[in-house]
Amino acid sequence: MSTFLSRPGRHLVVAFPPDLAAVRDASRQVRLFLEQQGVIENESAGWELVCAEAGNNAVQHVRAEALDKKVEFLVGVAQDRVDLQVVDHTAGFDMEASPELPDDPLAEHGRGLFLMHSLTDGVNYLRGTNENRLMLWRRRAVQDASRTALSGDVEAAALESTLQTMTEELAGCYESLSAIFRFTAELNRGAQDAEFTQRWLGELAQVTGAEWYVFRLAENPMGWLTSAACSREGCVLAPIPLISENRDSVEARAAGGRQDMWFDGSAPLLPGDSLATFGRPLSGLCHPIFVGGTLLGTLAIGRSTTLPAFTAGQVNIIHTFADFLGIQLRNARIQIEYVQGQVLTRELEIAANIQRSLLPMRLPEPSGFHLAGFSRSASKVGGDFFDAITLDDGSVVLAIADVMGKGVPAALFAATFRSYFRARPDLGLHPELLLSWLNRRLHDDLDRVDMFVTAQIVHIDVVNRTIQVAAAGHCPLVCAGLDGIAVEVAPEGLPLGIAALTEYSCMSFRLPPGSRMLMLTDGIVEARNPAGQLLGYEPVKDLLQRAAAAGQPSDSIQSELLALVDAYRCGLEPHDDLTYLLVSETVPVGVKPA
Repeated sequence: MSTFLSRPGRHLVVAFPPDLAAVRDASRQVRLFLEQQGVIENESAGWELVCAEAGNNAVQHVRAEALDKKVEFLVGVAQDRVDLQVVDHTAGFDMEASPELPDDPLAEHGRGLFLMHSLTDGVNYLRGTNENRLMLWRRRAVQDASRTALSGDVEAAALESTLQTMTEELAGCYESLSAIFRFTAELNRGAQDAEFTQRWLGELAQVTGAEWYVFRLAENPMGWLTSAACSREGCVLAPIPLISENRDSVEARAAGGRQDMWFDGSAPLLPGDSLATFGRPLSGLCHPIFVGGTLLGTLAIGRSTTLPAFTAGQVNIIHTFADFLGIQLRNARIQIEYVQGQVLTRELEIAANIQRSLLPMRLPEPSGFHLAGFSRSASKVGGDFFDAITLDDGSVVLAIADVMGKGVPAALFAATFRSYFRARPDLGLHPELLLSWLNRRLHDDLDRVDMFVTAQIVHIDVVNRTIQVAAAGHCPLVCAGLDGIAVEVAPEGLPLGIAALTEYSCMSFRLPPGSRMLMLTDGIVEARNPAGQLLGYEPVKDLLQRAAAAGQPSDSIQSELLALVDAYRCGLEPHDDLTYLLVSETVPVGVKPA
């Protein structure tokens, strides 16, 4: 904050730290002092602008080693003139004798000196080693008849009116700029909550003289405008639908038309407008806030009057405040979405690790056979699953399943399927009974979320070389032997979760010598090439036939199968999970069936 030191009589010294907010406070203190000394309002306002320009220059260009030194305004008031000295600790500059207004109206450099020369009768600049002094003075207006006679001078009156308008608008710009600096500092400290928004809008109301405001956020471009901040404590405003035929609400019209909507005595609010809760009469505007072409919300602000509520300069301030707030809230949303995305990514990584841990680390090794399994999700987590357990008699039960859909829900049902599958090894000798039991257990949960599971269960009697297969809507398994014939085995049955009392059937067959049997999910046979065509079963059957005839080991078959699928996709991302279980009989190459 500024430090104000007053001298007795008609002199004032204002010392303040090199801070833009302190410049504003010090400039106001000078204006207040001048008005107390009888300086007329227009002249005191001009001196406030001069102080603001000179003070901002002193703050913005202060030398690094002088940050602990204070800037000073030294004001003296005589009967016929006002004197101002500004003591700064900048590197100084070369004063132009008659500075001109820059050609670019948005340019900052040169404008301050032009205004100081325009608003005063004399300017002198003393440049020193440790400090500089800017000295300005102006004659005071004479409050008598001779002064009144000047009122007929149209040119002088027009100039004074123009300077007054410039003073008001530039003062408003400094108000806005100072507030933005303060709130940017808060943003850098992480202040982006509802309290920040409320204080920001409260500052805007104070700067513009507004008596009330309503800030709404757009849920989505075709959804609703919901109240996010209101000047009236405890005020609850109903959401406003963003539809083209909603003509009652000035806020909806502003959002839909993408432009400011004004209301006052000549264009009053419609009877159904929610802003009427602030009473009547009302005058103000509603400004739609767009960031990057996307509607973020609206700001309605005004006063209790029938007259136009705001000047052009104040409207510019409202636009600046509202749009700056919109940008900050949009950035905050992006940051939140980024953090949430990071958290979700991490959660999916954890879910994928858990899912992988549910797959068997080591598969059984029944006498005379080798088992191999593989699963790859199309996304972070998927719904494919396989498992194998050894029964007490040495036989094995294999299961493969595919939950409809992808992501976490599918993975959860895959984990549930595993738990139930391992809970009833006593039913492993009868795959059809095990499927019926699984369906009864899973049906209600699957039905509630409108999902289903396809599954296949296989029992292998390694002693008698017999296979029993039951399926719940799952794709066929493929089996081939040394005779070079590959067959598809596909028992009928509804997927799990479709009908609670479904009974499943079982198919049995004997394994041919040198068997290679492949249980798979549809992510293999439904792999697509760039033309959209499916891989199908024939290339898979051909591969298995060649492998069985040659006595090819499991590792080699797996490599060729994955290479077949990847080559067919030609680099396209998979659209489905890929899972298989491979059973290979350990028969020496060249052994022919008896």
